[in-house]
Amino acid sequence: MSGSSWNFGLTTGGRGEKLIEYNEMDTQVLSARQLALAIGTTIPRVKRAVSRLELDAHEDSSGRVKLSREQVELLRRTLGTTPVVPGLSRTEALVLSALSRSPFGVVSARVAAQRAGVSPTAAGRAIRALRAGGLVTIEQRPMPGARVRELEIAKANMASPRWPSIAGQVAQVRTAVKSNHRVRDRRVPPRLAHLFWNTAPTQRNPQRAGGYIARRLLTTGDPEGLAWGAENLTAKDWRHAAATRGISPQRRALALNLATQEQE
Repeated sequence: MSGSSWNFGLTTGGRGEKLIEYNEMDTQVLSARQLALAIGTTIPRVKRAVSRLELDAHEDSSGRVKLSREQVELLRRTLGTTPVVPGLSRTEALVLSALSRSPFGVVSARVAAQRAGVSPTAAGRAIRALRAGGLVTIEQRPMPGARVRELEIAKANMASPRWPSIAGQVAQVRTAVKSNHRVRDRRVPPRLAHLFWNTAPTQRNPQRAGGYIARRLLTTGDPEGLAWGAENLTAKDWRHAAATRGISPQRRALALNLATQEQE
């Protein structure tokens, strides 16, 4: 390769060779296996993405495809990048990476799942495993109100003795780009109706009264309600709630944390 080539991949082959490089023409013949290894996924998933994105990728007689740098970058963003993190499964690496980018923690497994690009069940299982391994902590934060409630916040434990040995790989994890067409609930679900018992029906519509709903969830401190709000309210809603009068500093910090998570 010439001096102008550069390494895109995160791993190397068994003999130390670079898996993905680009020459002066910004193209390189590579196999789906090499690309899958570089971004930490499976060969069928790479091939399905190439087909779904309708990339102009031609296979040669040995099954290798020629892709431009832009095409590989598109595949990386579409599929995400998950290098091997010693001692962790792929899902655990995705969840730990998501938590490491949330300095204030996350309020539920559903929020962690959304940020990591996995299912809530998988995220919950990963959080339990990471906690058992000392890489995640669960903080209990009281939410004062008519009835004091404990809110559980999951955070990456960067003080863990294991952290220095995996921090580099965790920092390289990138989830797949999220769709801009996110589906949100159009009304507060029936299971949370008790939190809005004295609220007019029009004020239970997040599109019309998102700020009001966010404030009500903050003041009640209901964990299930906050978890639902984290998925269905916007950053603007949480910032509105944080700016209203009578909100305690603790609740304001939580609202701003949720606003930051929503923006990211």
